[in-house]
This record gives sequence, C-alpha cells and structure tokens, in this order.
Amino acid sequence: MPNPAIQVENLVKDFKDVRAVDGISFTVPRGEICALLGPNGAGKTTTIHVLLGLSLPTSGRVSILGHDVSRHRSEAVRNTNFTASYVALPYRLNAIEILRIYADLYEVSKPAAAIQEVIELFELGELANRPFSRLSSGQQTMVGMAKALLNRPELIFLDEPTASLDPEHAFHLRQILLRIAAARGMTILITSHNMTDIDKMAQRILFLSAGRLIADGSPEQLRNRFQASDLEEVFLQVAQQSRT
Repeated sequence: MPNPAIQVENLVKDFKDVRAVDGISFTVPRGEICALLGPNGAGKTTTIHVLLGLSLPTSGRVSILGHDVSRHRSEAVRNTNFTASYVALPYRLNAIEILRIYADLYEVSKPAAAIQEVIELFELGELANRPFSRLSSGQQTMVGMAKALLNRPELIFLDEPTASLDPEHAFHLRQILLRIAAARGMTILITSHNMTDIDKMAQRILFLSAGRLIADGSPEQLRNRFQASDLEEVFLQVAQQSRT
C-alpha cells in the first residue's frame, strides 16, 4: 500500500504566546481532493506552511508523499506545488519568462514541452508575451496556476485559488483541476472561503477552529451532522462555535 499523500500527527505550532495549531492529526490518501476549512485565524494557512516546510512545527510530525518534512524537506516537496491568491510573481516579466524560470527551479526535464502544455491548458497563448503587471488579477491567477502545474505535481496545495476569478473562470478552473486530478491521480489540498469551490471539488472536508480539528467528513456527512442545507451554513455554525 503506498504512503499517503499527507500524514499529520499531533501537529502543534506556536508563535510566541499564540498557539496557531493545537495538536491536529489527519491523513490524506493519494488521489483525494481534500478541503481545509475554517474561519479566519483557524490555523489553515499555518498548517499549509508547515506541510510545505516553510515553517517548522513546534511539535508533532508531518509527512508528505512518504517523506518527513522536518528532516527531508527537499524530497518531500519535490513532487508537490503550491499556489495562492496572495503570492505575487515577477511583475516585469511576461508569462513565458516566468514559466521558464520556474521550470528551471523545479528541474523540469522537458521544460519547453511542459511550458507549452500549461499554456494550452489555461489558454494563455495570447497573454504569453504580455508583462505580468499588465494582466488582470484573474489572468495573473491563471499564470500562477500554470506555474503550479509545470512539474506535474503528485500533490498540490491551493490557497484561495479562485479568489480573483469571476464565476465563469472559476468554473473553468475547477473543471481543469478536476480533470487533471482524475487523469493523473493528483492529490489536492484546498482551502477557500468560496463554498462553491468546496462543494464542487472536495471529496472530504477538514474543519479547523482555533487551531483544532473539529470536523472531518464528506460534504454530505457534514451537512447532515450540522443539520445544514449547504456548506455555507455549516461554515457559519463552525465560526459561531469558535467564538463561544
């Protein structure tokens, strides 16, 4: 049986006197699309940063694709990637130049073919030679997503991937990701405040509140548990509980 894509055991992360993540444990099997949800300050982004090795855990163990992140970060993240709405790419470069740089950083074996693949995938042909600074926020999001798929990752972390997209382009992006995940067996960990993203993509949801894991189940299971008509109502109940 292959190692899970993500394995987290009793993860704790402190920032001085603040405990951002408080002893959470979960496993994400390979090929699963899993959502990490919770109100602002719940510990979602901190958890993702620890999973990526960008922040060291105070205690606990994190394994990515069978590799301990604290001890073997390079091996752990080699077949992963990450994109977020708040990560800016070089403004003076155009999309082709940005993708070339990242293909080199990711040590992509056939960079020209990989770049062409993602340009076609995200329909960036007409934008490829335009400076990144002259692209709309939605177009910049698509370039960032293309960058994140350059190395054909086995595991991808998505932090608010559709935050700058209109409903049509958000739908288009979700369809691309779902198609790739199904074709390649790619694992996705997504965090978003857009409940449509979660309802349409996630097979499983992990709900964090005040750094603790308080719910784990499919969208349907969580709607039933919280007696909610949709995921937005579930989210509101979780947020209200976190304040009491």
